[in-house]
Amino acid sequence: MEDMQTFGWDDEISNEGTPFALFDAGNYPFTVVNFERSTYQPKPNYQAKVPTGTNMAILSLEFINASTGEKSTVKENLYLYGKGEWRISQFFISIGQKKKGEPLRPNWQAVLGAKGTAELEINNYTDKDGNPGKNNRVKTFNEPTQQAASPAYQEPQQNYQQTPPPQPQVNQQPPVTPFPGATPQQPQTPPTGGYNFGG
Repeated sequence: MEDMQTFGWDDEISNEGTPFALFDAGNYPFTVVNFERSTYQPKPNYQAKVPTGTNMAILSLEFINASTGEKSTVKENLYLYGKGEWRISQFFISIGQKKKGEPLRPNWQAVLGAKGTAELEINNYTDKDGNPGKNNRVKTFNEPTQQAASPAYQEPQQNYQQTPPPQPQVNQQPPVTPFPGATPQQPQTPPTGGYNFGG
């Protein structure tokens, strides 16, 4: 992958990256393009709500807006502790790995490349220099059955071929001929009426 290419000190560089795209609030499809295992370490003098050392999944989600063709990558952290369990469940339901109402042991190996839909919101923030800014943030992960109002989302069509049920086989045997040239025997109809002894 070009993103993982390393450079020497004297190598030429040219890639200037892609402009940051701010999406309107709404629902969009995403693909997980990167997944990292990490642990949560709060900044000094920061009153963290998450316990220090908690396992943390760092997801990079690539969203696309089909009406404009723009793409945007949003980071999402999943914290593996009690209060963050609902968010983990929501994510795995979205990518189709978990069924609602059923427990799951997550398959983290299958997260990279997984697809789903999520509702984005616009987040207002202030950077370290005191300048205001805006970016997108995942408000909620949608269930796979939800077809959101995003112009980018189209549910994939699946073609199912129905196999006809097997038909019972009837063994049809030809009438038995006792010897060559003989006429096949026909079933005999029992006589009706009384006995005739002759006179």
